[in-house]
Amino acid sequence: MASNQQTYDEQVRVLQERFPHASTNHLIRLLQKHAGDIDQVRARLVQRDFHSNKWDSLEERFGTTVTSLQQEIPSAQSLKRIRLLRLMERFSGDVEAVRKFLQKVEERDHEVNADWRTSLHERREELKNKYATQLAELTQAGINVDCRCTLWQLEKNQGDVNKVIEKMSHRREKLAELDTKYASQIAQLAADGIEIKNKRCLAHLLEKADGQVDVVKQLIIKWKDGKGKNREYRHRHRNISPSDTTTQETHGVASCWRNRRELSSDDIENLKQLRSAGVHGHPMKILAMYHECNESIELTKARKDHEREMRNQQREERSSKRALFAEAQTGYVTINNREDWPRDIEQVYLDGNNMMFVVKSLRRLCLNRAGKKTERALAEIASAWNEQMHIPNVEIIFDATHQLDQIGSVKVSSAQPTHRTTDDMLVEIARKPENREKNKRTIIITSDRALAALLQREGCLLMKPYNWFAHCVMVLTPDLIRCEELT
Repeated sequence: MASNQQTYDEQVRVLQERFPHASTNHLIRLLQKHAGDIDQVRARLVQRDFHSNKWDSLEERFGTTVTSLQQEIPSAQSLKRIRLLRLMERFSGDVEAVRKFLQKVEERDHEVNADWRTSLHERREELKNKYATQLAELTQAGINVDCRCTLWQLEKNQGDVNKVIEKMSHRREKLAELDTKYASQIAQLAADGIEIKNKRCLAHLLEKADGQVDVVKQLIIKWKDGKGKNREYRHRHRNISPSDTTTQETHGVASCWRNRRELSSDDIENLKQLRSAGVHGHPMKILAMYHECNESIELTKARKDHEREMRNQQREERSSKRALFAEAQTGYVTINNREDWPRDIEQVYLDGNNMMFVVKSLRRLCLNRAGKKTERALAEIASAWNEQMHIPNVEIIFDATHQLDQIGSVKVSSAQPTHRTTDDMLVEIARKPENREKNKRTIIITSDRALAALLQREGCLLMKPYNWFAHCVMVLTPDLIRCEELT
């Protein structure tokens, strides 16, 4: 500990001048956590001051007024005290404005509840009129039609009286059976002081516990304890002021109230200077940045400007990329019929790695670590397709392959070692001066949007792999499909 104090002695002295209430050990721990960065420790302590002083300041300013409001307005008693304090702060301590706001909220809640009750009552009356005959039959059968579940059962069973009688009778028989079965246990629970208004709950609990009274007692005690804790929590967070509790209780209860932070006079002055210097944004974020920049307005402004430039640059890059992709999307050649293939095509380049995952059978081969078989299958499909199309130059390019033997009329190439990827090789081919005129009669099969945008600028025609595979099916197996159904 002595070594730590010697290491951070100067930083602790500077921090204690700004935060005299902070203990030395606490400051040393913070410095250790932040690797001796005094700016981060200072920013954290400033935020902690805002956090810890908010509740006390609000209670000091509006505590008495809020207490009188809780006694005066019944609806205010159900609200958390911190909400009332924030309302007072929101309306700048205007009691009349807060009172009007609370009355408006109470009227709105009353209207919502009234509408809900009215709609429920109207629904019941509607069902009573709809099933008046069925209700009369149920009354003659000894069914309690005043029970709400009777109407819902009629609606559920579409007015079938026999089904409703059967279900209600079965329910009554089940309840009577449980009451008879556990009559002695219910009497024993009553003698032991276990009281529940709904006796049917006791019967169901005993059925669940196989008639064991001790288990039922534990379940009831656990349920009552949970209910009591919930009631205590609601009472504590709605009605109790921190001034009425101990310091430890206040710290625990008020922790959920300290969400908003209060600015000190120094911070407000710093914000004014920052705003006049052109630094705008969220006050707390600006202050944190200000403390991280050693409370230098120039450094804060420079950092803020740099962040703004970076955001603008990223926004422009995203916009240009979206526009580029949209432009490339419109440049793809679509194939709906066999005759849709462009005429006078002299060269076709296939992006091999990009096409491996389009067709399910090829994708399965590739995922099963049969990459060589996948490459061979792609080349054979292209060769069979070109036997029908008679295109002079068809080349399939992979990123890295050792199977460079020509298959039929299709040339198989590898981008490596001369190029890093197939994309680089295709772009270089398209940009060669001797290919500028040929690009108009060249189709490149790829679904890579970034690559498509570059190739489209060079004048190449583009086609997606799925469309090319569809054209292969049209050419090689025309008897298995109907071209007019393809879209």
